Amino acid sequence: MDEKNNQMYGIGYGKLYLCGEYAILEDYSKAIITSVPKQIFAFISKAEKTTIYDNMHNTEICMNDKHKNFTNIQKLIRFIREYTGIHTDFFLTIHNELITENKKYGLGSSGAVLVAITKAILKFYNIPFDNMKIFKIVVTFSLLNGIKGSMGDVASSCNEGVIYYQKFNQEKLNNYIKNKSPKEIIDYLEWQGLVIELINVKAPVEMIAKWTGEVIDTKIHVKNWATTKKEMNLKTNHLRTKVKRMLEKRKYKKFIDRSNQLTLRLKLFLQQNNPELIIPIIKDIRKNLLYLEQISNIPMETIAMKKYIMKFPCGKQSGSGCGDMVLGFRTATTNKFTINLDLEKL
Repeated sequence: MDEKNNQMYGIGYGKLYLCGEYAILEDYSKAIITSVPKQIFAFISKAEKTTIYDNMHNTEICMNDKHKNFTNIQKLIRFIREYTGIHTDFFLTIHNELITENKKYGLGSSGAVLVAITKAILKFYNIPFDNMKIFKIVVTFSLLNGIKGSMGDVASSCNEGVIYYQKFNQEKLNNYIKNKSPKEIIDYLEWQGLVIELINVKAPVEMIAKWTGEVIDTKIHVKNWATTKKEMNLKTNHLRTKVKRMLEKRKYKKFIDRSNQLTLRLKLFLQQNNPELIIPIIKDIRKNLLYLEQISNIPMETIAMKKYIMKFPCGKQSGSGCGDMVLGFRTATTNKFTINLDLEKL
């Protein structure tokens, strides 16, 4: 981030999952996520009182105003002020490229806006940081405010490029949240299992991300996953039910183990200059997601998404099943890894 015209700014990158969907909700599971050429910018300049303007809602508010679209942003500002011990006022302007004309594309706007604001405020307050610190601040804030998930979108929003993400130990972090201060959690305590690694992609592959026009709330799928997992672990004395749950657990474990194996293979292949390695593994990743569809109540692909994928050597959904984005991959059109967004409705 740079200083320009007495303004500080932070960037939160839009994201797309290449692999690891759903499995990444489990501790130590893995995913590969890429940033996209759409971002959220947070600009900050000095002011006599703290005000917030958002281009998406074309609204300006003060810190004490009540507005449902700004509640989390106001909470985040207070959280960062408590964490840093600095309360200097500012004017915050948010420019959102991830949602246009009330169209939500599923590129991770809710996480990206928190990342962009956090980067801008720390720069304005002259607090040194790296992307890992930004991740920990946003995740700690999110958990304290009941925002759940894998936090892979936050990791990707912090970084430009393709990242390998391994989820932290959720139970241990939850215990930190209950018993430790935010400063201890962010600055001093180990986040067991957490890995965020920028991948040096050499595979010359073109990825076309198509907006489906479908609106899926990821939180619903996360809740379905948690509900199913809870039901599988319920104790019972009924033999038939016990056997059924045991078989369900095995199926879910098979999906998660396979997802992690494929993620590690894709990570390796992306770092090699051989695009022909990418096609079969994307097909396997898609096949594993369709296996999850068979064993769960989580749908993966609409008919329109299936038809779109058939136009390419390989393809898959990105993120939530039957959701906002579907990916097509091809290797004959580029000499480097390329991401193209097609935001016309499928």
